[in-house]
Amino acid sequence: SSGINAEYGGYLAEELAKQRFDVTAIDPSEDMIRIATKHADKYPGELDLRYQCATVEEVTEQFDIVVSSEVVEHVPCVTTFVSQCAERVRPGGGLMFTTINRTIQSWLFAIMLAENVAGLVPPGTHEYHKLVPPHTLTGVIADCGFDVMTVTGLNFNPLTRQWSTSSDLSINYAVTAIKRESEDDIEIEDDYDSR
Repeated sequence: SSGINAEYGGYLAEELAKQRFDVTAIDPSEDMIRIATKHADKYPGELDLRYQCATVEEVTEQFDIVVSSEVVEHVPCVTTFVSQCAERVRPGGGLMFTTINRTIQSWLFAIMLAENVAGLVPPGTHEYHKLVPPHTLTGVIADCGFDVMTVTGLNFNPLTRQWSTSSDLSINYAVTAIKRESEDDIEIEDDYDSR
């Protein structure tokens, strides 16, 4: 399978390549591409992994799978970004987003604690009003011609620095979807960003 991955720093792309996926990873930041490339250099010739300094709209290829990890909560327009990711998926292919829900729990744990107390990410990384509730994200994905397959909670344990899945969507969550084979009469609504 081939896939494109839009995410922070390239670590997920590297892990996907270790699982024998053919990965094209993109980031609009030359610094992030440089960091990710340097990190992947630990595996010379072992990974089917290419890094490209680009935005999603600049990529013209279609892929079997598109993964956007922890990006959608930073974009100016969720509908536009999801639509651009969706256009990069071949019919019958998969789409996956991981992001942060807009709840009191996410504000407390993902912003206040993670940014301002524990220092897991730099202060100011997340803006509460840009966090995306699951119903908004799944609605946009469905409007792009996809069948949403799963919405799964993601829990981070700061002591073990490990992630696990759960039914709790209150902070981090993942959405997976499959692109319909026929894209007839798909209309994308623009009002999701105001919800």
